[in-house]
Amino acid sequence: MNYYEHLRLPEFNGNLNKKKRNNGFPRYDMPAPRDKKDYYSGMKANIDDISRSFQQIKQKFSGKINPNLIYRLKVNQSVGVEAFEKILFSLGELKVLSFAEDKKGYWVVFSTDEHFKDFQGKLSQYSGIVPDGHKYEFFNAIDGVEDIPEEEKLGNSLKRNPMSDSDPEYLNMELWRMEDDQLREFISGLETNYSQSDFQIYDKLITKSFALYRIRTNKKTLDEIIKFKEVAKIDRPFIPTFKLSEYKGIDITDVEVVPPDDDAVGILVVDSGIIAGHPLLESTVGAEENFQEGESETQDIAGHGTAVSGFAVYGELDKRIVEKKFHSSNWLFSAKVMYGQYGFDGQVMGSTYDPQKLLESQFKEAIQHFLDNPSYKVKVVNISFGNSDEILNEESNRQFPLAALIDELAFEYNECVFVVSAGNRDFLLQDYDADDVIENYPDYLTNDESFRLINPATASLAITVGSIANDVKYLDNGFSVVEKEIWHPVADSGQPSPFTRVGPGINSMIKPEVVHIGGNYIIKKDYGGIVRTNLGGNIPVLSNKPLENPITFDHGTSYSTPIVANILGQIANKFPQKNADYLKNLLLQSADNIDMPLFTGNDTTNKNSSLRVQGYGLPNVDKAIHSFDNRVILLDEGSIGLNKVKIYSVNIPREFFEIKGYKRISVVLTFTPETRATRGDSYLGNRMEFKVFHSINPQILEKEFAEVNHAIEIETPEKLKKFEWDDMFPKVNARKMGCHQKGIKEFKQKPVNMPESPISIVITNSNKWITDESYLQNYCLSVMFEHKEEIEIYNKIRMEVQQRVRIR
Repeated sequence: MNYYEHLRLPEFNGNLNKKKRNNGFPRYDMPAPRDKKDYYSGMKANIDDISRSFQQIKQKFSGKINPNLIYRLKVNQSVGVEAFEKILFSLGELKVLSFAEDKKGYWVVFSTDEHFKDFQGKLSQYSGIVPDGHKYEFFNAIDGVEDIPEEEKLGNSLKRNPMSDSDPEYLNMELWRMEDDQLREFISGLETNYSQSDFQIYDKLITKSFALYRIRTNKKTLDEIIKFKEVAKIDRPFIPTFKLSEYKGIDITDVEVVPPDDDAVGILVVDSGIIAGHPLLESTVGAEENFQEGESETQDIAGHGTAVSGFAVYGELDKRIVEKKFHSSNWLFSAKVMYGQYGFDGQVMGSTYDPQKLLESQFKEAIQHFLDNPSYKVKVVNISFGNSDEILNEESNRQFPLAALIDELAFEYNECVFVVSAGNRDFLLQDYDADDVIENYPDYLTNDESFRLINPATASLAITVGSIANDVKYLDNGFSVVEKEIWHPVADSGQPSPFTRVGPGINSMIKPEVVHIGGNYIIKKDYGGIVRTNLGGNIPVLSNKPLENPITFDHGTSYSTPIVANILGQIANKFPQKNADYLKNLLLQSADNIDMPLFTGNDTTNKNSSLRVQGYGLPNVDKAIHSFDNRVILLDEGSIGLNKVKIYSVNIPREFFEIKGYKRISVVLTFTPETRATRGDSYLGNRMEFKVFHSINPQILEKEFAEVNHAIEIETPEKLKKFEWDDMFPKVNARKMGCHQKGIKEFKQKPVNMPESPISIVITNSNKWITDESYLQNYCLSVMFEHKEEIEIYNKIRMEVQQRVRIR
């Protein structure tokens, strides 16, 4: 097999202006049925309730705390954000703190008009209470106003296990992201009003998207501060839920250990530290630092960080064990942000976090420490932990603080790829009957909301990784064949792990993007109904007790994630000067869909369920860094203005379509936009998308798209639709929601209507909320042509590209 360098994707023309449609005055439809006088009565009652509760807080803390009026509006239709913001400002200078997803739903607002004077005045005219008043039809879009219920401010941990009246606890308190001076004044008031024994702040992190505080308080004080309108959420800091399974049996005394090349780039693992003296790690360690105060040492007491790090530098450990050769691809850097948690017997039972420091603060400090040091050459950050109490679902669809922080750091450090685990659905076999798990697999993965992604797997600029099952095998303890037959693997090899979490992400983005080996459940039920698991479902991981046992066994997305980080590290070794968009683009371009078990439903349901579970599939390092005779990748790195269009075009040999055999074309677009957790309508500041055309001169595409009126996203002119491959999967409306986009066009047999060159790609960049009109969005775009037969198309495409005059 011949290996080649990837080719440059020729740009035909770029930065065509998109014409914006002039919509005139916004229209707000009257919901049916609505009686305006009844509507007024209901709204007036709710306004009085909000005002009354606010005045009670104000009087109770008069002279100590100056509270702010925050409440929410229920919007019943999709509205233009800029126009509606101006309308809300006219209702008493309302400032939007949180926008609803899809622009309808709950909008959280800050008001300086505590008596609702302007609001009620316009409401009276709209309802006809004041005769011959203005119409104020924007009220058609507002179903109601209300206080945010206290129970919605409590996190899942406090709901499930409320605080006792006895001991104080460390909690995370998130405030609505007001102006900095308003935050300072409110926090100062809390600290003035309460003694340190009742309320104390130990740490804080304020970003453009959120304001988060680590506090220590008692139940009596919690019951008071939860009533403040400024409070968005309060919950306990999360505790990691992983435990390594001990099993002796693998000898590494005769293996060969090879350190990384001197010029290899670094992979940073943010976790519980490492055992730097582990015989399989000691030659790979670049640096290690401790960012928490629970344990003064840098070594890994909990064991999780060492296990994760083995995959980060070696990839699939079971293959290295068989080969008896451990060649580290990258230098390892370790940031310790959690420490061992001991049981009553003095044994380590897991890990926990510094009670007085926000995990978010430690994480930010760790990232800045390692990524600000150019000598470390860190190009990949691995994050293999998550909070199972923070699940993204319809009831909780705001971006989480840690995920939002990862996105802000990924935007700032855009030369580095952040990789995060999708998370595990813990206690699956305790919550469900074993027979139900086997019978309902894989449907429960997408039907059960408790399997949705957790914080921080929803980070949009990070690559999120799910898990698939390893080869089915049984722990050899002398079982007879008959005994083996009573064990049931829940998943077959390569199918989704029974515990993996699924998408979509925020704003219905495709998440996870990729999957890798993370383990399985092999189970049986004893006569007493007790469910037992066979350790054969686990995968080998490095132990933090190398003198006793250098290898142990475990399962989880914690381990599929660093395998993907390792692939990214190898891609970065090949392209050390390239940014995150380029590295992520090649990762996604290399990913192939895995064979999935059938979900209940039709073909469309199966495809969509598969997308939620595996994303774009299983990545492959060779396919990422090489082109081949019959598999050619063309890429371009560029920038595009807001509300602009660019066109790329390439000619491909006729034999690609004429020779029989399976063939496919895939396009990948990656970019790193600004993000805001407060923008439920569009978490991304701008949205890019692509469409693919064939058998048409790109000059015609240029002319037609320059004349199209673009309201929000790209629109295909009617006369061009027959030349568009609109059946690529995922379709444009699914893939355009995120910043890691891939579309595949498959030809399982010779096309009836033979496509002609050139193949053209039209990309667009639509502004959502960025105020700088000169903003340029960097991106990476690639297209891959692959034929199952051993045909030579690489050199023909290369020659065609070299003859093209690049137009910029």
